[in-house]
Amino acid sequence: MTSLVQLAELTHVEAQGLLARGAVALWPVGATESHGPHLTLGTDVIIAEHTCQAAAPMIAEELGLSSLALPPLALSVTEYAAPFSGTISVSKEAATLYVRDVLRSTARQGFKAVCLVNAHLEPAHRFSLRDAVKGLGPTECPVALADPCDKRWVPELTEEFQSGSCHGGQYETSLVMAARPDRVRDQTRRRLPEVDIDLIGAMQRGQSDFKQMGADSSYFGRPSAATVSEGQATYQVLGSIVLRVLQEAIS
Repeated sequence: MTSLVQLAELTHVEAQGLLARGAVALWPVGATESHGPHLTLGTDVIIAEHTCQAAAPMIAEELGLSSLALPPLALSVTEYAAPFSGTISVSKEAATLYVRDVLRSTARQGFKAVCLVNAHLEPAHRFSLRDAVKGLGPTECPVALADPCDKRWVPELTEEFQSGSCHGGQYETSLVMAARPDRVRDQTRRRLPEVDIDLIGAMQRGQSDFKQMGADSSYFGRPSAATVSEGQATYQVLGSIVLRVLQEAIS
């Protein structure tokens, strides 16, 4: 089976059959936060889910395993977008404990491996995922984290992503256009000017939200330059990152 299977859509009998034949669990991880006036609040979840879809045929071909997607994590740590309506955050401590518990339970199910597939790039959120994995202790199967912000993966991604000025910009907008064009307010997107702010540098200077950083419309980068073709190509890279993380975990 090469397509991604949604675990929540299976009966327990069907899930047992897939697990018996060999499967990995992919957990799409995002947030609910502002991504500018042109992208919906669920942008990160869309990207995480579609990354899992891109990875599934690669996992089937290279590892001979089915991919089962857990229901996505849609609420996590997201403080930088807090000034904008609809952004919902939880504490780093709560996120870490919750993710850890879900991973422990999932690892008991009989999967060959479990992989967090992250698309929310806020540092405190990313640290919560790393802390959750590190604090697991022994588990019944390998547990891994596929995070595009890991230094080894960054050179494979787009120029805007590497620049650090990429929240709701060309990178993320291209990914949503490729996966869910209905979630892009395209007429608005086409009119948006470039917002060239060093997001990582602003974080390092202690600026605590996007408005303080100068992103008055809650985006950085060039959403007007986004294309479906860029999004499709980027999903292939993101899917291959998931595959390689799993290969390392299982070997």
